Amino acid sequence: MNSVAKKLSVQALLRCPRCKSRIEAVEEGAPGRAFVCKDPNCELSQAGFPALDGVPLLVDFDNSVLSREEVQLTAGSSYKDRSMGFLQKVHGFFWRSDSPTASNADRFIAEVKRLDARPTILIIGGGAIGSDADALYRDPDLTLIGTDVYKSDLTVIIADGHQLPLASGAVHGVWIQAVLEHVLTPEQVVAEIYRVLVPDGVVYAETPFMQQVHEGAYDFTRFTLSGHRWLFRHFEEIDGGITRGPAIVMLWSIRYFVGSLFGSYKIGTMAATGLFWLRYFERLSKRAHAADGASAVYFLGRRSARTLKPKDIIAYYKGAQQ
Repeated sequence: MNSVAKKLSVQALLRCPRCKSRIEAVEEGAPGRAFVCKDPNCELSQAGFPALDGVPLLVDFDNSVLSREEVQLTAGSSYKDRSMGFLQKVHGFFWRSDSPTASNADRFIAEVKRLDARPTILIIGGGAIGSDADALYRDPDLTLIGTDVYKSDLTVIIADGHQLPLASGAVHGVWIQAVLEHVLTPEQVVAEIYRVLVPDGVVYAETPFMQQVHEGAYDFTRFTLSGHRWLFRHFEEIDGGITRGPAIVMLWSIRYFVGSLFGSYKIGTMAATGLFWLRYFERLSKRAHAADGASAVYFLGRRSARTLKPKDIIAYYKGAQQ
């Protein structure tokens, strides 16, 4: 499928983020109204939705932390510099530890291809390629819909995950990596993921457990392994576990401790990077104990008609404190 055909196929899936009615494009030049909701009873049919360099801005601003005026004023740019400076590259290189993300990406792709040979994948937080998620972007059979709250070369739609502007049953898979800690109501976002997936659709999520604040005012929540499973209780688990263990937690803690002493996260990062060798001890960690002190956790699951029961989550616990 060429790029034009892909764009048209994605546009056919777009819906009003508030009422989920179809939306349609309006004539070029209409100020601030590149798309409108087709339901005349919806307030957003009048307000409409702008586009930024062709990227639809499909947000219900009355029910979002995003401001329409601010997003348009900044042309959809991120509130923080997301380029990889020298210190970030050094930090990324020395802090890398064994992670299942790359192999999980391969498993995720295999699962969605069981549903369709050319599946459509929604990437929430897709303004940048997630760590070890490159396989998604290399596979020519995947149609990727990258959504984020800022515009980038990878952003297909600027959207708020609490109100996904897509039709129900629109996608075969959802990839949401290091995002759920940055949303106000994770359960609402997961409910939206459930809605937009086809029956038996696949979700992959990675979310922090033991990590300090790393997106300023846009950082809200953390999950234990059991808490993460309960968040996805309407999904059948294919696999779940930790992505980073206690050694990385230690480096995070040193970074923020030293940073607090000097009032500088840059100094904290340099101090922690000098102790990068701690991450090699990760391989010696006992699995159950590592689960109790993990830096981040993952869940790979399938949309299901069954719901995990409260007593089931107690039996699910995988830590060392049995």
